[in-house]
Amino acid sequence: MADIQVVVFTLNNELCSVEASMVFKIEKYGEVSHIPEMPDYIKGLYDLRGRVVPIVDLNKKFNMGASEITKKTKIIISEKDGQLFGFMVNNVLEIINLNEASIDRSDAIIKVNNKKYITGVGKKDEKLFSIIDLNEILRQDEVEQVTEVITVKE
Repeated sequence: MADIQVVVFTLNNELCSVEASMVFKIEKYGEVSHIPEMPDYIKGLYDLRGRVVPIVDLNKKFNMGASEITKKTKIIISEKDGQLFGFMVNNVLEIINLNEASIDRSDAIIKVNNKKYITGVGKKDEKLFSIIDLNEILRQDEVEQVTEVITVKE
């Protein structure tokens, strides 16, 4: 199989990644407008050159503790059904190529987590990291809740 390119990032002290083909853009963390009555993992709305982008705090979404905002904090932006979503991460480390042999996509890995958003575990230089499908992080009802708020704001 062909190599895939992944963006490796940190969530608190854990390494994670996402396939580069899912990434619309990577932005420095900027001003985010808070939204009342949203789940605590929805950080708020970000203005990406006139487009309203809801920001998901992945540390909170994955129950990995609070996110400290530093100059290394980034927003990985992805598109789902015509809507941009931003995913706040502690730091983007690198973009690497992985061959299929260095990715474990076994059912055991996926079932242990019981989450659709983990598509496998990558290995590079003795480091292991989850490969996450950004489109599967939010359930459909969560997407609809956030999209409703954006429609009202625009």
